Amino acid sequence: MKLLDALKEKYDLKNDAAIAKALEVAPPVISRIRNNKAQVSADIMIRIHETFGMPIADIKALCA
Repeated sequence: MKLLDALKEKYDLKNDAAIAKALEVAPPVISRIRNNKAQVSADIMIRIHETFGMPIADIKALCA
């Protein structure tokens, strides 16, 4: 998924577990998003925005 890959690269996160830890969500949440079993929820978008300062518009664009 483009969004998760962008987070890993831009914020130097080692893996999906590091993303989950940074966003304070359970690792299976990120795994489901990565494997297209779940969409990026509004809550996750807000967490990304608040944690990394990424604009919501950019987050939405990377989800498309």
